[in-house]
Amino acid sequence: DGPTPGPFSALLGFRYVSVDDTEAVVEVDPGPEHCNGGGIVHGGFLASILDTTTGWAVHARVPEGVAAPHVHLSIQYVRAAVPGTTLVCRGRCIGVGGRIGSTEAELTQNGVVVARAVGTHAVVGPPA
Repeated sequence: DGPTPGPFSALLGFRYVSVDDTEAVVEVDPGPEHCNGGGIVHGGFLASILDTTTGWAVHARVPEGVAAPHVHLSIQYVRAAVPGTTLVCRGRCIGVGGRIGSTEAELTQNGVVVARAVGTHAVVGPPA
């Protein structure tokens, strides 16, 4: 069994599909409760899955016990996502240095891109 979602990701219904040192994949089935007043999936919900996936991708590349929290996440919303159809997020860690990690992710619905993100992470050593 792989990692399980943390409390926030579990609340949103995220499923951790797979992770290795090249890619992390997270899925979710958005419902009406994840929509804005216009009936499309809320941008904050899309940002959350992009945040989760890029975080999971960078953590697959740092040693156990090392944290890599986001210090920046930039999101490009490409088109509306709709409820009732699975969203698939694929994230990659572009590189990890001594103090900085870089990530990217693409969020699709029915194979069509709805949003993209690039992230920067602080690499923080294990507690003393």
